[in-house]
Amino acid sequence: MTLTRRTVLATAGAAAAAAALPPAPALGAQAPPLPAELAPGVFRERQEKLKAGAKARGLDVLFVCPSTNLAYSANLAIGRSERLTALLLFAEGPAVLVTPSFEESNHKRSAVLDDVKTWPEDGDPIALVGRILAGRKTIGVEGATAYGTAALLGAATGAKLEDATPVFDALRMVKTEEEQALIREAGKRTNAAIAATHARLKSGLSEMEVSRILEEEFRRQGVSGGGLVQFGPDSAFPHGGPADRKLQKGDTVLIDAGCRVRGYSSDITRTVSFGDPSNELHKVYDIVDKAQMAGINALRAGAIPEEVDRAARKVIEDAGYGQYFTHRLGHGLGMDGHEHPYLVHGNRTPLSAGNVVTVEPGIYMEGKFGVRIEDDYVVTETGPRSLSVRPGDLVVVPA
Repeated sequence: MTLTRRTVLATAGAAAAAAALPPAPALGAQAPPLPAELAPGVFRERQEKLKAGAKARGLDVLFVCPSTNLAYSANLAIGRSERLTALLLFAEGPAVLVTPSFEESNHKRSAVLDDVKTWPEDGDPIALVGRILAGRKTIGVEGATAYGTAALLGAATGAKLEDATPVFDALRMVKTEEEQALIREAGKRTNAAIAATHARLKSGLSEMEVSRILEEEFRRQGVSGGGLVQFGPDSAFPHGGPADRKLQKGDTVLIDAGCRVRGYSSDITRTVSFGDPSNELHKVYDIVDKAQMAGINALRAGAIPEEVDRAARKVIEDAGYGQYFTHRLGHGLGMDGHEHPYLVHGNRTPLSAGNVVTVEPGIYMEGKFGVRIEDDYVVTETGPRSLSVRPGDLVVVPA
């Protein structure tokens, strides 16, 4: 890539155009409307599939504490506390929520359930669970459950406990069209927030200050979001910053950001130059860009994840920068920012249509700069479908 191909952003409107998105709204403007929430029938369908998965693995019931999997299966997104709340999803039976009595009305407003069993503040919730599960021989415990809770569950029921992670992962890895649309919407708002942040860069701003600008731009988009902001040599740390480093002319600016729309995440990284870039930065950016395209082109149902990683990694290695690409090519994306499947050496489980993954090669040269380009894609039978907008040539923000 030569200097004549660089893109220069002069205004917020130009920044947004480079991202193929509308400009960020002015302060006080109405945020873009959010898509509709998922209908209760979606969660009923998930519960039936989870029941079938549990039954196929010989599990009598699934025990699900507050977690992403509870939100996925029952539309109940709550934090975990010392007070037990747990979904009991019977392989052949109802979806029952055990929760503190004072939370019953609150949970019934949104959760998709068949029944709710409550316990008082001075009660023993594990004893209640033990009575409900009496006679059940095998319990599938959701993978994020605390060890102490699982130990009490085992003692109260006398049942065999098994890790239910495969039951949930098998379903969550394959996104429906509705889920893909929510991830695409999150990606759209993330691209817009990053582009608007680029347009507000000024010499002397710290990484922390720009991080706050990024969060503000996400709020303008009607969502809560944020991410990593790294300048110059700090961008050579894959997961560094933001810190107190001040922006200077000629700095590389790396922003790795995301937001959530109706519980579904985006994950996008953009690397730009603040002022005229060096020839070395142009060269490295071009290599990373080609590596990302190689990874994207390798995505399709049936592809082996480690071979997708290899396709992108080979471009960087052939250019002589292999030692500077220090992480996997990508990860699954959905209700969690990182989930299965992972595009990494050693993963030979074929990709399936409906998998959503990031493709994010990088070159990190300590003491100089780092470059990463990250976008989100859904795997189809014929190849990848974009859920974000690739930046193309290196963007240069006027200093």
